[in-house]
Amino acid sequence: MRELLRQLIADSLAAPIPAFTRRDARVPALPGKATAIVGMRRSGKTTFLWQCLADRLAAGQPREALVSLNFEDERLTDLKAVDLQWIVEEYYRLMPRFRDRHRVTFFFDEIQVVHGWDTFARRLIDTEQADLFLTGSSARLLSREVATSMRGRAMETLIHPFSFREALRHAGMEPEQPVALWPKALRAEIDARLRTYLTTGGFPEVQGAFPRDRITFCALMSMWPYCVM
Repeated sequence: MRELLRQLIADSLAAPIPAFTRRDARVPALPGKATAIVGMRRSGKTTFLWQCLADRLAAGQPREALVSLNFEDERLTDLKAVDLQWIVEEYYRLMPRFRDRHRVTFFFDEIQVVHGWDTFARRLIDTEQADLFLTGSSARLLSREVATSMRGRAMETLIHPFSFREALRHAGMEPEQPVALWPKALRAEIDARLRTYLTTGGFPEVQGAFPRDRITFCALMSMWPYCVM
């Protein structure tokens, strides 16, 4: 397992940042606090995690100090809370020059699949020169569970499906000028896209999909009560 973690860390440090649609969600910036990104399934939490990583990179943090791991990787099925320390040890084995010299940011996707993860997360931000971003589906990492598990050491960012503005941005149609300055053609286009949005909904994966495909998606994901009709 240690060898696998070392390889996954090395792969993450070399991975390119995928293209993403920028979300408007706000990330609290408080020293010594983890950021817990929560929300329903398929709402874009993993993509938002990449946005946070890209923002750190743009702010000047070295790419080698930005570590991302997805705990839903089937190869990590047997990972236990006591094994999570290996992540820190194997990272500094790969990057010894960063120990006590550079602040490192860890991005842990779907960390809640590891029972007892919260104890490790609290110790990580308390004892290491590290920042921590966590994601979890709302069914398994609820707001109240974040508050309880992290004991005041985490701030929450809730990710919803695309707002209408974000859906326009995703389609390359976000207006730059105020509404009062929109020409008639743009107003008509925005109105048409609003009708489509109200039919299709805001889940990123169904943008541009036919209504029937969107209904199938919602049924498969057991999200019917949450989908805009």
